Amino acid sequence: MTKMQVLAPAKINLSLKILGRRDDGFHEIETLISPISLADKIDIEPQSRWIDFSCDDPTVPSGDENLVVRAAKLFFERTKVTAGVRIKLEKQIPQGAGLGGGSSDAASTLIALNQLFETKLSREELAKLGSTIGSDVAFFLFESAAVCKGRGEIVSPAKVKKKFSILLLKPAFSV
Repeated sequence: MTKMQVLAPAKINLSLKILGRRDDGFHEIETLISPISLADKIDIEPQSRWIDFSCDDPTVPSGDENLVVRAAKLFFERTKVTAGVRIKLEKQIPQGAGLGGGSSDAASTLIALNQLFETKLSREELAKLGSTIGSDVAFFLFESAAVCKGRGEIVSPAKVKKKFSILLLKPAFSV
């Protein structure tokens, strides 16, 4: 086992239909989502038996409320791997911008841990784990544009036929 670095891309919703409110309080949606080149960087290194998380942005929570930490804990619980990890997150995706930064970080952490510890969980198994953390996590596990339904956890990969450029503007408030 060696350390590794992964990128966690942001996403944009190219279309969004809100179909109603579910009994669990979430909205029932249908959305076309595409990953974009803006990405956070995550360094992951095996260590003994605990999860050591740090981030270059001091406003990012570092405890159990952080999606990366929750993803790592879920991974170790599910796989029964008895090691731990040191995770360093370098934020590029602005928080509260609706770009899925936290969900992408969680998904990329699950993918990296699966590779690092050679646990061979399928993308579907990782998506099931990720969906317990956040609605967008499953989308990021498939690493392509997709139509997402339900609360976002039902992912069907899709092709975006045209290349396009976007200009991202982040207001001073969160969405």
